[in-house]
Amino acid sequence: MSTSNSKNDGQVVRSEKPTSVELTVYQSGDAVVHESREVELPKGKVTIQLEGLPQNFVEDSFEVSDVSGPGAFKLGPDSFKPANLSSAALLQKAVGRKITLLEQTSQGQIRTTGTLRFVLGNQLVIEDANGIQVLPLTQKFELESIPDGLSATPSLSLEPTTAESGVYLLNSMYETGGLSWAPRYAVFYDDKTGTVTKLRCRVKLTNQTGADFDDAQLKLLAAHNTSRGGGRGRMRAQGLESAMQPMAAAASFGGAADYADNAEVGSVGEQKIYVLPEKLTLKNGETKRPYLVVAKDVPVKSEFYLPAAYHYQLAASEEDDRKLPVFVRLRLRNDKDNNLGIALPAGEVAVFQPDSTGKYQKTDPQLQIGAVAKGEAFKLELTTPSSDVKGARRLVSFHQDPEEKEPVVEPVPEGGHVYPQHEVASEGGFEGGPRMTMGMSVQGGPRVGTPGEHARRRQEVAEGAGKQAKKEPKPRFREEQREITVYNFKDKPVQVIVQEQLPHGYSFLDKTHELITDSENSGTFTVDVPANGQVTIGYGIRWKIN
Repeated sequence: MSTSNSKNDGQVVRSEKPTSVELTVYQSGDAVVHESREVELPKGKVTIQLEGLPQNFVEDSFEVSDVSGPGAFKLGPDSFKPANLSSAALLQKAVGRKITLLEQTSQGQIRTTGTLRFVLGNQLVIEDANGIQVLPLTQKFELESIPDGLSATPSLSLEPTTAESGVYLLNSMYETGGLSWAPRYAVFYDDKTGTVTKLRCRVKLTNQTGADFDDAQLKLLAAHNTSRGGGRGRMRAQGLESAMQPMAAAASFGGAADYADNAEVGSVGEQKIYVLPEKLTLKNGETKRPYLVVAKDVPVKSEFYLPAAYHYQLAASEEDDRKLPVFVRLRLRNDKDNNLGIALPAGEVAVFQPDSTGKYQKTDPQLQIGAVAKGEAFKLELTTPSSDVKGARRLVSFHQDPEEKEPVVEPVPEGGHVYPQHEVASEGGFEGGPRMTMGMSVQGGPRVGTPGEHARRRQEVAEGAGKQAKKEPKPRFREEQREITVYNFKDKPVQVIVQEQLPHGYSFLDKTHELITDSENSGTFTVDVPANGQVTIGYGIRWKIN
């Protein structure tokens, strides 16, 4: 329960470890530890030293939840001390105490006992019946007890005042780093029966807190705790629904099942919390994988689908051309009618399928699912394509309106245009040849300034007039004839969903199959392909390209 040692400033009570522990573990961030300790306390002011805390204890996160006992319990200040137990610290604290040095020699073990007076580096000053001796520090020594104030783990000291002596139950909580959980699903899918014969979710729990947790109740919160200290963990951990809902009984594997019971699921605010049915002992550095969900015979609707592609290649179709992959999607519903009916946490999924001998082989190792609510439909999209169902896309023909040519505007030369002069009579006869004549500019008024300035002004006017007279381009269109062929090399017929991406503002010219539109420019064709056969989808579309 507890041990006590007298000190000059009052009573010191050491609590080495809690009597019960409950862990609330987040998917990332610090875990919240709820613990109860029974301590026997005297009346009056007392110091309680809580030991066995994790190395990754979050300072300023400790809170006393409640206390029960024979009398009033008034909380005082608390103080935190990190782990400080070492050989050097033991020797320093043991000065004035009895010590025994152990030295192994060829003649056997030699024991030297006395009172430790001083520690001088790697030498000890010991006083015994023969006087003072200075001895080298040996690798082994013995003390009657661990001195006060030393601990291999962090410790927290409380300074309460009690109204009566007796046994008190102290309930507290704090946060620690180094503990998180991650769900891992294993889905065993049999395509012949169309069922998930087994769906198992296990939780990977790794303890790197620096402390052991014995017989701890585990609660796994599907959330992330990224804050530190300040007692905020209490607010996150409270609010657990009092009526925890057990997971569907249909998830068991019958009377002879080798699996643990399913966890119970509740809510904390808008998040789900999972309570493991059995307490666990989680040693420091240990990883455990308890079961969270186990279900069997879950009905599945499988779908073959050819993913969408926007661009088609213009090429002739050859039988031995490389074909496009067709993938498989598994659709499930999370309800009791389908042997589920529990909230599923987001996590990584591995899919296994049976071979010809019935042995399950891993086919898709790293799928992901998001959190799935009770009653919600969800899907698993397998990343490994079918080896027997394939597709091909081909651009059969196309026509595209040509671009409209812009009219060519002749630029005005530097200095302006030069026009031939009419013959003008003069006293010396007739003059001829090119010359600049006086006249009116395009902006009015006599032409003044340099010829270059006149040309610049005429150019500006001409360009402005051209802009005002520029016409809107005529609409241009593109037409395409496309083909999609789905091949089935299986010995049984299959249905394939063909996803199609289409240009904005398209319209059909013709089509062999009906398109179910998903959005403004996407949709799906659904085709039934006979065993060892093929089906071709053809359609023509037209859309504006300018």
